[in-house]
Amino acid sequence: MAANRQALNEQLQKIVDSLKEQGMLDKQFGLVHSLKESNSPFFLAEIIPMFCQNVQTILRDLTQTLDKEPVNYYDLEEYCIKLKGCTSSIGARRMALACVTLRQASENKNKDGCILALNGIKHEYYNLQSSLDSIVQVMRDRYVCWKGEFSVITLEMQR
Repeated sequence: MAANRQALNEQLQKIVDSLKEQGMLDKQFGLVHSLKESNSPFFLAEIIPMFCQNVQTILRDLTQTLDKEPVNYYDLEEYCIKLKGCTSSIGARRMALACVTLRQASENKNKDGCILALNGIKHEYYNLQSSLDSIVQVMRDRYVCWKGEFSVITLEMQR
């Protein structure tokens, strides 16, 4: 089982390294991942789904705001700030950069620019989401492996 856990650790590292090389994640993701040691070994697997849920809610709100006439650019900027904070806090680098473009278009009250920027953010999110889903799955597999090892150790101690 230890070999299986090692293989899962290597798989997780390859996914994260690939995302960093592509510029999708930055060093903040590594800091968030390191929090697992002090809070919970499964902290990252818990935080990623919350991140995705928050992003989906903000993207929905941004879309609805742009669909209304006249566009409320103040609300648009507020949602953009929330999204940038959310993406920056987990280290979603390309999404955070795309938020800058949306904020600039919003400040210029350029609806077409906002729509284009929002589509860019959505594109970055959907690309990142599938990779984050893979990270969570590997972490869940590691948990199952760890739980199995713990059960074996417990059984051996009872002998």
